[in-house]
Amino acid sequence: MSPALSGGAARRLGIHRRAVVLILAALMATATHADDADPQDAKVLGQVNVTAGSSLDLYRANEANTGALGQRSLLDTPFSIDAVTSDLLQNRQALDINDAFAANPGVTPLGTGYAGEASGIAVRGLQVDSLNGFKMDGLSIPNWGSDMPLEPFSQIELLKGPGGFMYGFGQPGGILNFVSKQPTLQPYTSFTLGYVSDGVFKEAVDLGGTFGGQGGWGYRINLAHEDGDTFVDGGHIKRNAASLALTKDIAANLHWHFNSIYQDRDVRGAYYGIILGQDYGMATGVHVPAPLDGDQRVSQPFTGYQTSFRVANTGVKWDISPDWNFGVDYSYAKQTRENHDSAIILTDNQGSYTDLNYLGYSVYNYQQWQGMLSGKFETGSIKHDVVFGASWQSLDAHYPLDFADQVLGQGNIYNVPAFANPNVPVSHSNYLAESTTQRALFASDTVTFSSQWSALLGLRYMDYDDKTFNAGSPLVAARYEKSPLTPTAALIYKPIAQVSLYASYVQSLEQGGSAPQTAVNAYQTFAPTISKQFEVGAKTGFDTWSTNLALFRVDRGLQYLNSDNVFVQNGQTRYQGVDLSAQMSLARDWTLIGGVMYLDASNVRAAADVDGKRAYSAPRVQGNFYVEYAVPQLPGLVLNAGGRYVGNEAIEADNSNFIGAYHTFDIGARYSTSLGSHAITYRAGIDNITNEKYWLTNWGFMLNQGTPRTVRASVTLTL
Repeated sequence: MSPALSGGAARRLGIHRRAVVLILAALMATATHADDADPQDAKVLGQVNVTAGSSLDLYRANEANTGALGQRSLLDTPFSIDAVTSDLLQNRQALDINDAFAANPGVTPLGTGYAGEASGIAVRGLQVDSLNGFKMDGLSIPNWGSDMPLEPFSQIELLKGPGGFMYGFGQPGGILNFVSKQPTLQPYTSFTLGYVSDGVFKEAVDLGGTFGGQGGWGYRINLAHEDGDTFVDGGHIKRNAASLALTKDIAANLHWHFNSIYQDRDVRGAYYGIILGQDYGMATGVHVPAPLDGDQRVSQPFTGYQTSFRVANTGVKWDISPDWNFGVDYSYAKQTRENHDSAIILTDNQGSYTDLNYLGYSVYNYQQWQGMLSGKFETGSIKHDVVFGASWQSLDAHYPLDFADQVLGQGNIYNVPAFANPNVPVSHSNYLAESTTQRALFASDTVTFSSQWSALLGLRYMDYDDKTFNAGSPLVAARYEKSPLTPTAALIYKPIAQVSLYASYVQSLEQGGSAPQTAVNAYQTFAPTISKQFEVGAKTGFDTWSTNLALFRVDRGLQYLNSDNVFVQNGQTRYQGVDLSAQMSLARDWTLIGGVMYLDASNVRAAADVDGKRAYSAPRVQGNFYVEYAVPQLPGLVLNAGGRYVGNEAIEADNSNFIGAYHTFDIGARYSTSLGSHAITYRAGIDNITNEKYWLTNWGFMLNQGTPRTVRASVTLTL
């Protein structure tokens, strides 16, 4: 960082200092230690004052929803699954999915939700599928170019690798499942006020309780409002979010639930991406410029995007007997996206660019029904844990009928000019561009031979029907039908109860890619491809530490922009490597989360110009950590620090350009005390404390600025 501060930097530093001073002043107001952990982490539901004894207890999840396998112990599941709890999200003051998995070595950031389109992630080098890779309570939701609200969720679960058997179609990068906060038995209320530099303020309320005691009407309500100037010069965000969860016991063994979220999000000063030259996906003679400050304005203050979510699911669970249960669920999800964002197309190596602004309105509708019968029985000395199920889901994608683009002007990224706002209204006219239906039957059997040996066998049959349409015509332009069987198999060995060694195989059918809006064949869709994963791993789950070590290999169909700026499907990409993560308590006062990943990802059996080249957006090495220290001399005070190292990444499939490796470091603190009879926690932190400048890359042709030094502060009062 330069010793001399610009006027804008000095102003931001002044704001940062004032925010920290205000938080520190508030810390002096009280002195009695308390705890505001989420009541779902309490030993007795709703009993807020009886919580886990260490940060590790609050941050470590023991179970996860595994789709067609149902709710399972993470230790006994022969796949890599990581989960982030709401307590970790709150203590890290997470804004998006990048923050949520900032300590996970297998998760690489692809973008930011303040400067770019969204905070997308890649898992072991593979981007999470925007239309098939996101679930809420195990049921499908769309998330195209947006950020989910985090406030309504008690846990976010990440399945690393293909989820074909467990969830159906999807890219092999993984599955993100957002688990809704559930009602509390006793009344629960918390208020949070938050700040993110340069001037974003957030207010959030979390309410829970049950009318009529155990089995009565339970409720959980979350409300959030976020508004202000982002860290991007000229950037602004306005967001409103709400959620409602309800439960009721219809009978002693028949339970009803309902979960929903709502969000409207408007981001200004954001852009689609920085693109190297007119041919986008391949060499053009334009190379990667030096990284820009993360807070530097690249687009215009009036560019950006608006997104909305409307999601609801409901279902009943019937406890037939202590060993058998049946559940049926229905989900409806709708996402809209209004584009005002720009592609910043670099035209030379001196930073000159053309600002190409896109205008359009897209709608995605998802529906899903699912029924599952789970049970246990024995055949002699062999135990069986079985699941039988059926699922139907439908996704309709509506694309802009009047998709427009306009050149706002030319400039230079090192001295960005102000362009006139043309004030062109965005038409909401759209058409049904693609309709995808999946019908599935699935079954699995976890066979336990002894206390040490067990095996998993699973099979999913799918009837897949994908139809595409041309604008203005109800006639089917193209249709792809397939009825594949996607198997999974695994062998598990437990030398002791706290250790699992496993080998697993999973296969998945991936929905064909869709050409990006900058391609010659924009929005063209392709036939599905098959992905396969082999994984060998070891898991531990001791009282004070747990680990997950996996050696993996994924073979996936290659899709990319070629030298003619045409999105094509040709060849394969092979991802193989080692992924090690750990959570542990060190001595009495230290908590550590983190790990390392080595990844060898390359194209095979592909066109000559990309064959043997590294996969795009896939670093060879990545390391992450997050550490907390509970200061024994001042109960309630916890200091924290975090860091991330990401190796260099190819931008394009032909490796014409790379972004450099980067590293960031964060520091922070929280203090839990009481205000009268109520628990209160103050939090403050600085991310990217060295203000590292770096690029992020995704989609095989695009750059985004990394997040700059950022101050976060918040206070949470629990009643």
